[in-house]
Amino acid sequence: MTGTVTVDIAGAQMGGAARYVTELLSYLARTERQDVRVIGGARHVGPTWLLRREISAARAARRVAVNNVSFVVPGGQRWTLLRNALHFLTGSEASHLDPTLRAAASREAAVVRLATRRADVLVVPSSAMAERVTRILPEASSRVVVRPHPVSADSVPRWPRDPAILCPVLFAPYKRMDERLAELLDAVTCYPDPAVRVRVTARPADLPVSLASDPRIELIGPVDQQALREVWARSRAIYFPTGLESFGYPLAEARVSGQPVIARDTAQNREIAGPALCGFTPGDAGSLRRAAMLALTTQVRPDPAPFDPDRYFAWLLGPAR
Repeated sequence: MTGTVTVDIAGAQMGGAARYVTELLSYLARTERQDVRVIGGARHVGPTWLLRREISAARAARRVAVNNVSFVVPGGQRWTLLRNALHFLTGSEASHLDPTLRAAASREAAVVRLATRRADVLVVPSSAMAERVTRILPEASSRVVVRPHPVSADSVPRWPRDPAILCPVLFAPYKRMDERLAELLDAVTCYPDPAVRVRVTARPADLPVSLASDPRIELIGPVDQQALREVWARSRAIYFPTGLESFGYPLAEARVSGQPVIARDTAQNREIAGPALCGFTPGDAGSLRRAAMLALTTQVRPDPAPFDPDRYFAWLLGPAR
């Protein structure tokens, strides 16, 4: 067995998974570690790939899967990042999903949970995700470790900020983002500055015409991470209203960059966003209005320490060999 570490990044083409891999590759370039081999770039997770990666990583001292599916054959240590809440839903949560999505998530969850039993270390990005995993797989409790995802301190430039709220959410039917955006527009109606805008990472076709044509909505479309960084830097606050999350990168990004984030007032969001959270209660229009007003007027000090990439990856990958 060699002294190398093999990291499988298959499936990380978009959203938080792609954001995580950006931090990993940046860390490896910065530290010039020669003992870490990254595999699976631009590949999707499927049976063929899962078999190929087992063969490819057979001699590694540590095998790290950052895509939810653990390595399973004997050999070096098997570390697995579990970062998809859809694989560990409660019955109530699953019942509210679109039937097609529910069926797909159920099929994936069966594979993820089976592979999870073979992992030596299960890394989860929040205490809430740890609770999800251990509720369904209580025998895994001793192997679950909570580590928030890494976020570089300079991930968002320090630019002058417009009176705008950025909603950096990948649209999916189960997130009901059309309703969430309509609620936010109602909440900012009373804000004294009529120039306030809501920037959304969506296309016109993703929204009802009434929202897509609203002059307060600025549709920037799905953009790459560099373009998103620039839009983020120009926005005064962040809006992240979703509920089914294992972590919530926008919460951490807001805390690191010193920007208020309007999000549900939950234990998970308080853990990740810390003092940057402007919390609201879903379904309570007054609560959301107060959170939005606070976000547009408050100052938040940047707090990158909990998400330090060097400390995170040195732990995940082990000391350089």
